[in-house]
Amino acid sequence: MEISLDSSNSQYKIQAYANGRIRINGNEYQQPLLVGLTTLETKRIPKTIEEIDRELFLTLELSSYEAVILGTGETLNFPDWQLLEQAQILGTPLEVMATDAACRTFTVLASEGRNVLALLYP
Repeated sequence: MEISLDSSNSQYKIQAYANGRIRINGNEYQQPLLVGLTTLETKRIPKTIEEIDRELFLTLELSSYEAVILGTGETLNFPDWQLLEQAQILGTPLEVMATDAACRTFTVLASEGRNVLALLYP
């Protein structure tokens, strides 16, 4: 699926998502990643959704974002309720969706100039 809204002032643009691959700024990623308007990171991202914890949320400073999106792969896979509650307590609800929807949502919000962060699992 090609995604193209070039009106974003985001440094990182999600261009496509398909078959467990995410293309950002011409580079393909097959591992979990974190992407924001000025952030792209693969190093400290847990390998599975089940490994996401409160410590990661604290490190990411969730309350500094207008929207935080969790893309769970090809299908919607809700994490443990306690994890969702932790995100809420730290200041920003975690929006959970399949990764294709998460990529589209990130692109739209970024094009609106919104401070958005996406944690994506291909």
